[in-house]
Amino acid sequence: MINKNSVIKIHSPHLGRITGDSVPSCIDKDDMVAFNLERGRRLLVKNGLLWITVQNDHNDYLLSVDREMPIPGKRKVIVEAEEPSCFQID
Repeated sequence: MINKNSVIKIHSPHLGRITGDSVPSCIDKDDMVAFNLERGRRLLVKNGLLWITVQNDHNDYLLSVDREMPIPGKRKVIVEAEEPSCFQID
């Protein structure tokens, strides 16, 4: 579950305001979203190429189509699109 105030849109002119328990499923090239999850989840790239940064993780992750990674809870996550991309969080 995502807190109402835990999703931040960073430079994403094509997306509407992010509110409630929503994280955008598609973002344009060079757009970013930042969010905190209440509990650990999984991020799956449906198409495109995403750069993922997780708070307190010394690594960044570059994920392409059909790649996935666990997203820990209680940490800020920043997802940036290297090209137009869609993803889901399960």
